[in-house]
This record gives sequence, C-alpha cells and structure tokens, in this order.
Amino acid sequence: MMRANHFRHALAGCGLLLGLALATNASAQQRPYLLWLDGAKLDIAKIIGLPPAQGTPEAKAEFEQVLELSQARTPEREKAAIADQRQALVNFLNGMENSYVDNTHREVRLLFREAQIELSILLKSVHRLTSRPRPFAVWNKVRVKPCPGARPEGTSFPSGHAATAALYAELLKTAVPELGDKLEERVKSYDESRLICGFHYPSDLVAGDKVGRAVAKALLADRAFKVRFDETIPEIRVALGVK
Repeated sequence: MMRANHFRHALAGCGLLLGLALATNASAQQRPYLLWLDGAKLDIAKIIGLPPAQGTPEAKAEFEQVLELSQARTPEREKAAIADQRQALVNFLNGMENSYVDNTHREVRLLFREAQIELSILLKSVHRLTSRPRPFAVWNKVRVKPCPGARPEGTSFPSGHAATAALYAELLKTAVPELGDKLEERVKSYDESRLICGFHYPSDLVAGDKVGRAVAKALLADRAFKVRFDETIPEIRVALGVK
C-alpha cells in the first residue's frame, strides 16, 4: 500500500492543501515556493538562452513558418489544437488515445500536478526576462490568425506548454519506458498545436522543451520526490493500460 497518508501530512505541513490536485492551472501556479527543487541549482535562463531578436532573418523565418502552418490548419486539426490549450495530464494523454480516464488515478494526478507547479514557478523567473510578442500579435503584411477562444498573454518565450509536455513525457517514460516513442510523438503534436494556433514560435518550443526535461530530471534526482514517484509507478502503469 502506498504511503499516501504520510505524503498528505507532509504537504499539510508545508501549508499546501490536498485540493491542489483538482485546482485549476491558474490557481495552482499561485504557490510561491518550491516544494522539492532548489531554484538556485537550476539555471533556467542559461538552459533556454535567448530567442532570435525581433527583425532578424531568423525571427522572420520563424514567423513565416508559423504563418504557413496556421493558414494550412484543417478544422479537425484546429479542434485538436484547441483541446491542447489546457495544460493538464489528462489532456496530454488523451491526445495519445490511451486508456487514461479523467477523475481516476488521483495519486498520479496529484503528483503530476505538483511537478507542474514546480515547473511553473521556475518558468516565472525567466518569463520576466523576455517580452517576445506572440505570432498572432505581430503586425505584418499578412497576419497570423489565432485559434478561436482565449488568447494567451505575456511573453511568447519560452513556451510553458512545451515545457509541460516535456515534463510529462520524461516522468512517464521513467514509469512506462515501453511507451517512450508514443510519448515523444505526443510531445511533438502537443507542441505543434501551439504553432498551428499562432501562439508560439519554434524557438519558444525548443526552449520550453529544454526546461521541462531539465526540471523532470531534477525532480527524479530529488530523494523525496523519487520515493513518492516510485510508489506511484504501479498506478501510472494501470492508468496507461500497461501491465
């Protein structure tokens, strides 16, 4: 039996409610402190570097790539891209057409939500360093038409969605290595949705991917997180329909 009660008591001692497992993305990111990681040991700014400067050939080429993808999107692909706008484990896995069912496997959802919160806190530190306008907000002869619905705000660099996808994939591959290829394919489609919707540039995705994988590896190297993660592996495998 997993030591769920012990973990819940530890969270309570940190002032963190168990209800975070079901909280919205916005409210979850309000926790101001890191539970497992040491931000001083993860130089996120160094990991991601800087995006191409506005007006450079590299930046213009990226804009043209996003414009082409957004103009060529089909109604079906647009629908899938809109579904990918929510940064949650269920949405990520549903894109793989796996057996994961929402409102089940609570311990898995709790752990992955907490990992995502760690990531979001670290991303906030670098989001303040750049002010890259998103593709749909750039004035050009031909404008990028964003997907319908809410439009993301703030800097385009790095991509939080790409970081989240990479985080999920790295953690899940540790628990279910036999699904490694499928998970990486899902990362690509999840990232592509951000280009198709005109929300990000390719370099935003590359930077986000680096951050997500770095955070996942740091979490797995943390003893407290690894103990909790190892206890959850059987449930992860059940959630993904792997024996």
